Amino acid sequence: MRFAVNEYQRVEATPGAKGRCPGCGAEVIARCGTRKVWHWAHKGRRHCDHWWENETQWHRDWKNHFPIDWQEVAAKDDEGELHIADVKTPKGLVVEFQHSYLRPEEAKKRTEFHQPMFWVVDGTRRQTDRKQFQSAIKDGVKHPTKDGVVHQLWIFDSRLLKEWVHVGVIVAFDFGEDVVWLLRRIKGDWIYGFEYPKAKLVQHISENSAIPDVLFGEPTRQKVRFRRRRARF
Repeated sequence: MRFAVNEYQRVEATPGAKGRCPGCGAEVIARCGTRKVWHWAHKGRRHCDHWWENETQWHRDWKNHFPIDWQEVAAKDDEGELHIADVKTPKGLVVEFQHSYLRPEEAKKRTEFHQPMFWVVDGTRRQTDRKQFQSAIKDGVKHPTKDGVVHQLWIFDSRLLKEWVHVGVIVAFDFGEDVVWLLRRIKGDWIYGFEYPKAKLVQHISENSAIPDVLFGEPTRQKVRFRRRRARF
């Protein structure tokens, strides 16, 4: 985690620094190596939030778009179990940044707890994900609108789509570019999404303004013939 507490102040990990976990109050150690981003780690045991994943520079870069007070906000569920949101705005919106693989059932469970929320998923972790997603775009159906192109993608064309299509909230795939892919609506085995500037997404979160719906305005009328295909994996 990025922040610990020392004398009632949130502090970042630096060599020799001391602190306690803001969630459980246990003593934590400053890990300040050269291979990973500097962070705090619990002594001799796993993180007190079992949903937590090791933080990468990708996580840190996304978090840095938002005020420190919005980062790593702890809450407890009905059974008293601690969960720490990556970002939680003053209006209560939670944004989770997911780098490692997460089972769909687990993603849905976390979504239900953190509502209202949406996910930002690292699309660069696996080398094949970007290629598969580009193939899904190529094979999908394009719906021109007055504000841009909405893509209708077959879920089984992409492993990322299969893993994240059923969480029930907005999912943004980050492929390391200035735009993210926002996935908004599902229809059978198809999902609708579009490219959106990363800076504008950050702005929406910061201002608590609505992220555009998938169809923007009125879509261009066109007939679409769906073809049957076998899943590739």
